[in-house]
Amino acid sequence: MPSIDKYKFWRPTSVVIFLRHWVAVVLLAFLPGNSPAGESGAYPRVFRTFMPESGPSAFVVELSSRLALCYDPLRGGVNRIWNGGIDLSPTRLAKINNFAKIVGKEFYRETRQFPLRLGKEGPRPRFKGYRYLKDGIVFEFALGGQLVTETLRATKDGRGLVRELKLPNQAFFSLENQRAAEVTVHGGREVKPGQWQFEAGAIVRMVITPR
Repeated sequence: MPSIDKYKFWRPTSVVIFLRHWVAVVLLAFLPGNSPAGESGAYPRVFRTFMPESGPSAFVVELSSRLALCYDPLRGGVNRIWNGGIDLSPTRLAKINNFAKIVGKEFYRETRQFPLRLGKEGPRPRFKGYRYLKDGIVFEFALGGQLVTETLRATKDGRGLVRELKLPNQAFFSLENQRAAEVTVHGGREVKPGQWQFEAGAIVRMVITPR
């Protein structure tokens, strides 16, 4: 019966192969990732985290190096936009997670619950998911069992936000007055100050830029 060489894994050839594999793993860990989901150098990217004045499952979306936003699926939409990025370290350093820190200047905020409604009252939104585009993010949620999609992209200069909503039914949107942002709405009519009405099948486009 042939003897077993218990040291065969430490022969010079095996050591070289092991070291090559280890170096490759280390290098890959420091290279920019191909996935858009939170990898450095790739935009857009999405982080699910803790944000102030938001539900416990809020999303931070960085659309460019100059534009980020908070998307709160519980209240149904974008509730903060700022020029800059996000610091996630406060959420990782404590036993009890703290809020992520906005890095940059905020220029847009919504505080009203459920600003988009199908009908004058309408049900609460039910979040369905999101997906990546090459230049943006698409969020999907249901209102009364009907699918609504919202596509988020940066403006050409990377400082403002373009929101595009596809609505299955007549809808109403409550737009709050903004001191630091210009908001232009296309695809509907303002029935009273801050209250917009959109017809069934409308594609609504909102452009939000800092003043």
